[in-house]
Amino acid sequence: MFVKFLLFVGVVSPVLCENIAVLILARGGSKGIRLKNIQNIGGISLLGRTILTAKLAGIQNITVSTDHPLIALEGLKYNVSVLKRSYVTSTDWAPSIWGVSEFMETRPEINIVILLQATSPFVNSKHISSSLAKLNFPVSYDCIFAVTRSYKLRWTYIDSETKPVNFDYKNRPRRQDWNGEFIETGAFYITRRELIIKGYLQNNNCTVWEISQEESLEVDTEYDLRLANILIKYKFM
Repeated sequence: MFVKFLLFVGVVSPVLCENIAVLILARGGSKGIRLKNIQNIGGISLLGRTILTAKLAGIQNITVSTDHPLIALEGLKYNVSVLKRSYVTSTDWAPSIWGVSEFMETRPEINIVILLQATSPFVNSKHISSSLAKLNFPVSYDCIFAVTRSYKLRWTYIDSETKPVNFDYKNRPRRQDWNGEFIETGAFYITRRELIIKGYLQNNNCTVWEISQEESLEVDTEYDLRLANILIKYKFM
């Protein structure tokens, strides 16, 4: 009754009363950088940073799903649950939704899953908590995910011809003349169980949470790793 009263007066967001879990998919077979998920940025592993971000967002129900013992040990070091990831969901060709579905099958009580990407080290915890609040405001959404804004003019090949994708070359927009485009960063996805059961992380009842270009950095190569360490030293410290 007390919780219903708090919901009524707006003190507690409805989403906070649901069973929420953070899932970090961290397989050991990364190609660009060996054991990428436990490489250090500013003296803390990528996985460690992601776990700390989730905890700063107020979420303690955190699981690392992995197929590698060193990654599992890193997760245990931060006092989170570890799920032994199956071979099939750990392959190069397995989509993330397979790993999420595998996790959800073991946790029938979870209504909302927050999929955090360990290779996005600069996502602010406030983005996670604010995105959770937005999931039910101003309407109920099935999912919300991180994007960053781009003003780049894109081209492609169509029938061996080079053609513009997002602008008219006869009327090229200046940066200040348009709102740009949203680019999915992969940093986080917040999705309801009902959608995951259908085999999707997103649908047409989703909304987005915009993050900065710096926060959208994804560590996938040695260059990205060096850049992240420079940023953490001179900008984020």
